[in-house]
Parts: sequence; structure tokens; C-alpha cells
Amino acid sequence: MLVGKSLSDVPTPAAVLDRSIIERNCQQMLEACRLLQVAFRPHVGADSKAVNLVVSTVSEAENLLDYLNLCKSQGRSTNVLYAVPFPPSQAARLGRLARELGPGSVSVLIDNPAQIQSFQVFTEVTGFNVGVFVKVDTGYHRAGLAPESLEFKRLMALIRESSDFQGHAELQGFYSHASHSYGGDSAIVAMNILQEEIRGLVKAADIYRDMSNDTRRLTLSVGATPTATSVQNITKEPAVSLSAEEIAMMESLKQNIQHANTEYILELHAGVYPFLDLQQVATQASPSAAGMATGLKLSVDDIALTVLAEVVSVYKERQGPESLVAAGTLALGREPCKSYSGWGVVSDWGISSTPDMGHSGWQVGRISQEHGVLTESSNSGKHAPDLSVGQKVRIWPNHACIAGAGHGWFLVVDSSLPENRRNEIVDVWPRWRGCYEMRRDRSGPPGPPGPSAPSLAG
Repeated sequence: MLVGKSLSDVPTPAAVLDRSIIERNCQQMLEACRLLQVAFRPHVGADSKAVNLVVSTVSEAENLLDYLNLCKSQGRSTNVLYAVPFPPSQAARLGRLARELGPGSVSVLIDNPAQIQSFQVFTEVTGFNVGVFVKVDTGYHRAGLAPESLEFKRLMALIRESSDFQGHAELQGFYSHASHSYGGDSAIVAMNILQEEIRGLVKAADIYRDMSNDTRRLTLSVGATPTATSVQNITKEPAVSLSAEEIAMMESLKQNIQHANTEYILELHAGVYPFLDLQQVATQASPSAAGMATGLKLSVDDIALTVLAEVVSVYKERQGPESLVAAGTLALGREPCKSYSGWGVVSDWGISSTPDMGHSGWQVGRISQEHGVLTESSNSGKHAPDLSVGQKVRIWPNHACIAGAGHGWFLVVDSSLPENRRNEIVDVWPRWRGCYEMRRDRSGPPGPPGPSAPSLAG
């Protein structure tokens, strides 16, 4: 229905992914992990031997069931980690998923003793234990326990001694997520936060080892896209000379990675690294994967997701020239970006006489539910070219995860194709969204969205 059409011929707003950019972003991340000999747990993806994934909702895990069963049939081990501290209400539902996949397939996070009491429900459904990671707070203060806290030590004692844990669960490791790294603005900041994560989890694991005499090489899972991708600075040759501070930071991080990976199994996790967005570009945490040059700075050329929108009105006599697109909060999200004052930046796609390479000079200056008001870019300092009613534009979002959530599917293009085919839709990827969505029939491209329904899987 949509494959083969041009972006100029499809209804808007629509989420558009560039497959070529996704592939090179993924390849750069996987290559860095390979060179550093550390494990990787993406939100989507796998290596040739093990398929270890992170999901944010149980619905995502359920939608992965067919893929995971396929991986199992190929002799690959599978594990899905539900990365929210364990909700008791989800014990049976996660158990039903694990029962279909087999022992070791589902892991959960805990950071409170009360969560352990629901493990029995899981094992009654599955007949085997649930895998457990302890959530450690290494500075973000969203979830988890600080390793030096009394709460953490009490939880470690409970894991060691409680029959509720010992009879129904197996400790697999420790997990942290450094979303505060989104506030950084350089590779040094991101690498420093990653070091703090690694040290925090090593400390947590050492405390548990001393209390329990458990000498296994437990997994230490650290990350967030800025911190996880910052390791690429170690493995990619820089294009410019580095400062003494940068050289020292890279060497220190490399040593910390090697130490942690000797005593334990170090694992990086990340979510938005294949798509990236304006928030990620603002962190400057990793080098660009664009082009053949090495050491280039992260830029909009590395962002795979844009939102296709239509200009529906223009206002030339306001205080500054403005235009209106029929794409607001539900299409773009509403998260700020620290590098500028808007809610999205309009690319130069389809716009001639652009003032800056890559940028059109327009940004989404104001936003409401279904309306986006385009204003001249606060960072451009130049006059933006005129837009016309009916014209389509592509907008880089501030936060790809939130922007993507408003769309039922992604339209896939490929910028590595010949120039006359770069606007051609080459695939359509249905998006899994909601907390209780039934698995879709993925035998063909989606039709118009129908009414939503709660999952009937269990």
C-alpha cells in the first residue's frame, strides 16, 4: 500500500526512518563493543550467539516472542530484561511469556524487598526461577539503591537469606541507567558518567560478594545512549588532536572497563542509539558515524528519524515570519532540548536556498496538540526561506522515543540509494506501542489504524 510511493505522496504527519543511517549507527556501536570485548544489550538487536534485549513495557516483550522463538530455533540463547522495577501485577503475565520461551529467558529488576514476594507467582506459572538484576542508583535518582546505603545492604542480605528469593529467583547481576548523561555537552562528560556507573556497580557487586561468598562473574549492565556510545571515542581514530584531559579520560575509562570485565561481565545497554535525535546530538557524547572520515562530531546527519509534516498556513506579517504545520505534540513529542529553545528543527529536505547546510532555518517554535508553529531558528541568525501551503517538510525531533510513540508505523527510506530513489518508501515497520497491545499480524504493511484493545494474551 505504501512501499514504492514517494514521501511527497503519503498522508502526514508520518514518522520516517532512514535505514542507511540506522545501519551505520548500529555498526559503530557493535564494533566498539567488539573491540573492547564487552557485552551489549540493546533495546532491539542481537549478536550472532546471544540475543539479550531490554524492553520498557511487557507489551514490547510479548511482541518480540516470534522473533525470540526464531532465535531459539537457530540455537541462540535469549533473554529479555524488563527494565522497570518489578510490578507485582505483572508477575503472572511475565511468567506466561517466560513459559513460552523457557528457563533463563526473562529477567526483572528489583530495588525493594516487597518486590521479591511476587516471585512465587512467576514460578507457579513457569515451573522455573526468574532472573533478577538489582537496580543501582549511580546518580540519576529515578530508581535504584545507592550501594553505600543501608537499604542496599538489607536487600543484599534478603537475597542471600530469604526463601522467597532463593526458592524462586536467581541473581544475575546489577543494573544502572544514567539518563542524567543527557545533560552533558561533551564526550568527556559522558565518559566520566560512564566511569561513575562502572565504579558504582563494581562497588555494589563487591558488597554482595563479600556478604554472600558468591564468586560468580555476575553481569554489570551500565548505559544510556550517551554513556554507552561514549566508548566509541576510545575505539575510533580521532580526526583532530586530543587534549591531555581527553587522552587521560579515555585511558582511565579503558582501564576501568578492563578491570570490571575481569572481575565481572561488563555489559553496555542503550536504547535510542540507532535513531539518535537532537537531544543526543546536543550531548556530543560520541563521534559521528556519517561518511568515511573518522572523528567527526555528532551532527544532524546522524539522526535517522524525522517527522514528515505538511505546511497548512503561512503568516508573513507577524512579528517574525511564521508558518503552521499540522503536526503538534502528538506527532513530535514535547520534550525540550538544551541546545536551542524549540520543539523540533526543520531539515533542508525539499527546501531550496537554505541558509545553513542541513538546516532550513526553521524550527518548531511553539507547539500544541495538533499544531506546530514554525519560527525562524534561534541559532541560525539568518532569514529562513519562504514556505508555501501544501509543502511538506521533515522535522528532526528533540526526543526520538517520545516522537515515535505517537505513530503507528515507520515509513522507511534509504539515503544510500541513488539520488532519484532516496524519497522512495522501501519498507514499512509497524510500531509496538501501548501497554496492553495485542501482537500485530506482520504479514504485510499496515492499513489504517483501528480501535485499540487490551491484550488478551493471558
